[in-house]
Amino acid sequence: MRIYLNAIVITLLLLISASGCEKITEVDRTIYIDSTKTTVVKLPEYVITDYGAIGDGVTDCSGIINSLINKLPASGGTILIPEGDFLLNSPISVNRSFVTIKGQNPGIRSNVDVTVTGLVNPGGGSKLILGRAASAIEVPVLPDVNGRKNRISGLMVQNLLISGKSGSGTGINILQDNDGIRIENVIGINLFTGIVANASDAIIIRSCWISEVKNSIVMNNGIQNMISNCQLGAQPGGITIALTNQENMLITGNQIYPDGDVNLQMNNCNYTNVSSNNFQSYYIGIIEINNGNSNLLSSNMIWMRNPNDESKQLRSKGNDYGVIRVSGNQNLITSNIMTCDWVNSTGDPVSIRSVSGTKNSFHSIKFINLASNRLFYVNETSEIFDSAPASKIAVDGNPANVYISY
Repeated sequence: MRIYLNAIVITLLLLISASGCEKITEVDRTIYIDSTKTTVVKLPEYVITDYGAIGDGVTDCSGIINSLINKLPASGGTILIPEGDFLLNSPISVNRSFVTIKGQNPGIRSNVDVTVTGLVNPGGGSKLILGRAASAIEVPVLPDVNGRKNRISGLMVQNLLISGKSGSGTGINILQDNDGIRIENVIGINLFTGIVANASDAIIIRSCWISEVKNSIVMNNGIQNMISNCQLGAQPGGITIALTNQENMLITGNQIYPDGDVNLQMNNCNYTNVSSNNFQSYYIGIIEINNGNSNLLSSNMIWMRNPNDESKQLRSKGNDYGVIRVSGNQNLITSNIMTCDWVNSTGDPVSIRSVSGTKNSFHSIKFINLASNRLFYVNETSEIFDSAPASKIAVDGNPANVYISY
């Protein structure tokens, strides 16, 4: 009889090659005990500085890192990025499954935090810096195998800072079909886009700080994905979280900073749960659900603050656009607290706009600022419960076809 155990203690074994120069650290992943023998499955861990990588911010390290990834067995292994500023003139290309790329710590997170003398700002930690590379870590498009997609499974990226230059490039760019990817405790800064994930199944992005970038996270064509406990902030003209064709997604426990044009944009997304987040913005269109069905927006704090340039609050969209904007069918927006600091309430700008679709429901919305007389502007078949009196609700169509309970 075999008893399978997960390794509780990671045993590090240092192997020295015959030349006496190459060092490989092996990490236990699985142990099973057989009635006749014990087998320990070990995966290699390569420390990039043991193979010539120099963290001085000027020496290209991409070739060394990619050669180490290509040395990993099919069962995977770890690439360890120690503290330092490691320049990339080509992307780190992950073309196989079960690869872990991890640093020792991500260092100081922001350009406005403490500057460390002698280090590229923001200082400290294990840092990947884009040189001529378009992205720091890339999962490239791979050819099909026997007519089926060659999925990349089990990639883990942890404890790193990824910095672009002058707001260009992508931190992590996932182009290939994938499943079970984990991105944890990663800082993205000075980039055009922090993370791009295509065709992801059960990706988890958590405990990351991706701010001072044009766009924080872009995800296309995925199922069963999660963004949780992150601090995210796009720059003016950008989108903090942009989702397209997502199904059964969870977005929870995130802090969204106010600089981007849109905090959360969901295009053709269904059965997505957006709960217990803190959204802040200077502009209307904080949350846009476009052509989505059966999505839940619940228990969030939503605050449209006064912008420094008051003329930009409406983003040239007009008073009818809405701070929250919904189109699609049977979406439920419930138990949110919503503050709208209108620069100018003349024209009664709209807080929540239901543009099209059927049976979109709004329950128990707590409005803090009542300066506008149009808390809602909805289409026919919308349902509004315990949120606003009829005098604060405008209807596009016949008001008799909107259910209001207050």
